[in-house]
Amino acid sequence: MEHASSLAPAKLNLFLYVTGKRDDGYHNILTLMQKVSLYDKIGISVEEGSSLHIHITDLIGRESRENPQRAGEPRPYNNTHPVHDIPVNENNTAYRAAKLFFERKSVKEKRADIMIEKHIPVESGMGGASSDAACVLKMLNKLLPSYTEPELLEISKEIGSDVPFFMMDGDGLASGRGEIVKKVVIADPLYYVVVKPEFGISTRWAYSHLKPLTKTGLPFMCDLAFYTKDDIMRCLQNDLETVTEEHTPEIKRIKEKLLQNGARAAAMTGSGSCVFGVFYDEREAEKTFNKISNDYTTVYKLSGI
Repeated sequence: MEHASSLAPAKLNLFLYVTGKRDDGYHNILTLMQKVSLYDKIGISVEEGSSLHIHITDLIGRESRENPQRAGEPRPYNNTHPVHDIPVNENNTAYRAAKLFFERKSVKEKRADIMIEKHIPVESGMGGASSDAACVLKMLNKLLPSYTEPELLEISKEIGSDVPFFMMDGDGLASGRGEIVKKVVIADPLYYVVVKPEFGISTRWAYSHLKPLTKTGLPFMCDLAFYTKDDIMRCLQNDLETVTEEHTPEIKRIKEKLLQNGARAAAMTGSGSCVFGVFYDEREAEKTFNKISNDYTTVYKLSGI
């Protein structure tokens, strides 16, 4: 038996502009994404056989102050907990990633067991499912070298729009429907307090409720290769907030709470439901985390990685 384990990081969208509707039903976007210090834990075991299994544990409750990357203690996933209704079949992105890995080049069939310990909240806009899928592809290719990096990247584009971003190291600027990614540099260290409301938001729902777009270009010059903290503050915006705030006013209330308690700026990440406050100094982030951590079930203090 061969085994590998790795961490799959979450991400924040430091800006997200929806620039148009595509003929294929998707939307064109321009978004700056940064990986942050919240991780799912992935383990893969491969041995002789011909089956594929996924085992999931998820996290519930408020993270401890001693380790703000955690949101409680892991417990076995079960179908009686609808808030975290994570599929363990073809509807799971990590499962689809593994299935494509074996099928695309007719890689010799193996029994593959994938263990996912969920720390990244679901339907949060933090990219947990996409990150898990990318991590599975990279680990399988380490255990069973079968694909070049460009080939593996092409597979990732078939799984989900954010998966190619997680295939690369560092931060990225994504365009198209999200599958076109170029590496960028975020020069200044940034810290975040992230609040997860009690509800999640489906990406499909958010985009389907987006009103017709009238913009003809970006409100700022944000297509850069090198970002300072001032650039990020200038460009910070999420076009999907207009949709989510209309149907879930709690998003706006969380933003206001973060701003009132010291955040330099606040925005929703992805299609939500997580909202983050931006800080230049870790001590500032810690103060805000301590102020509001009793007001919400799940709060994280994170940094860019």
